[in-house]
Amino acid sequence: MSNSNTKRDWDLVVYGATGDAGTAIALYVSNNIDAYKKKSKNDNDDDDRFRWAIAGRSENKLNRLRSRIIVTRTTPSAKDEIGVLVADSASTEDMKELAKSTRVLISAVGPYSLLGESIYRACVENGTHYVDITGEVDWVDDMRSKYQQKAKETGATLCSFAGYDCVPCDLTTHLARKVLSEQNLGGKVDNPTLVSLESVIEATSGAFPRGTIRTTISKLGDSASFCGKLIRFASSGKKIHWKTTRALIEWLLPRWSSEYGAFTLPHFMGWCNIPVIYYSHDNAIDCTFHDRMAVPYSKDCLLTGYGLLQTLVTYLVLVGFGPFVLFFQILVALVPSISSALLKIFDSLQYRGNRANNQQVLEDAVTNAYNYATGSDGTKVAIHLRVKGDPGIKCTALLAAETSFSMLQLLDRNELPKGVIGTPSQIAGDTLCERLGDEATIGDSCSLKVKVFTSESRNKKKD
Repeated sequence: MSNSNTKRDWDLVVYGATGDAGTAIALYVSNNIDAYKKKSKNDNDDDDRFRWAIAGRSENKLNRLRSRIIVTRTTPSAKDEIGVLVADSASTEDMKELAKSTRVLISAVGPYSLLGESIYRACVENGTHYVDITGEVDWVDDMRSKYQQKAKETGATLCSFAGYDCVPCDLTTHLARKVLSEQNLGGKVDNPTLVSLESVIEATSGAFPRGTIRTTISKLGDSASFCGKLIRFASSGKKIHWKTTRALIEWLLPRWSSEYGAFTLPHFMGWCNIPVIYYSHDNAIDCTFHDRMAVPYSKDCLLTGYGLLQTLVTYLVLVGFGPFVLFFQILVALVPSISSALLKIFDSLQYRGNRANNQQVLEDAVTNAYNYATGSDGTKVAIHLRVKGDPGIKCTALLAAETSFSMLQLLDRNELPKGVIGTPSQIAGDTLCERLGDEATIGDSCSLKVKVFTSESRNKKKD
């Protein structure tokens, strides 16, 4: 197995493996290697081994994680190698050696704006393919500006937003476009545009990863610049900037979803998903993208007014706390050191979302993503992505690992686009859809279902 023309020690490295999401990613990889790995013609051929490693700053923590992986693997295999690589993001040499050692690297070291650039730069400079789980749109925008040209020169492919931020919305939109193209709209349109697009998320429970909370705190003092970069992220022109702005404004409001059949709230990651969706699919979206979250006990529930009751209560609470939140945001903007102080206080609490005593809660949670898209001829597509696990940790782990497996699969076939900085749908869209929708590959951990409603079928249903 090779990356470009250079033999690498590892097929995959999980960097930041001892964090909340990093640990979940490492455990998922260990239990799903056989779903990716090719069968060797010669069982004694070392080249058929899947060589992967966990990496981070603390050798003791990494060794404990390695032991946990070996003990808890559901499908142990003598043909797997799990390495332990000690590397500090503050060391340029560590990052260089880490990047040079692997074909694909997963970075789980948020906040990326504080810790992410060193390994990103090392991957670009050494032609290493890269995956991260960031939702920091502003940081990705900076990386794209700094390293796009160098990535083209070295052939490194860099895929951001490969966790819950933003695979469910990004990939289901990609699949909706593909299905509409395959329908060919009766031969009328070769590349159909979307005239309506809505995503509705259901999440039963979960925990906030430590990195996500640290990222939120670190962004408090830079909100104005951050919002500007959200609007300009899809940088193809003023028209798309206006679409992004309008979608972000409408995202803040309550909305009745006729497709889902209930009142919905703003999806808590909508501020991230909206600019990313327009960046990935801007030429195909001729409408406002609505990123929503389902209210508990809303769908098919007349007693709550299909979620109207919960929606009103939520907005009343938000209105009540709004002035305090606004005052605090202004205070942090005027005194940025408050953000740093809060970060130190949070770090002193030693919070972790991925704890030994809450594993069952994280695993029993279910994340459902519904995507409703309408093509320019009136054809409708409804897509349902179901992932076992909470959004921030278990769901993110599955999606990040499967994105990486997809990139390795494309690399094996010499089909991975080289020198690209993009999203999962842009880099591995079709392959990732195939993996997530293939029960033989992924088991009951995930399912991906598609329904198509043409104008003819809807007319027949009415008749």
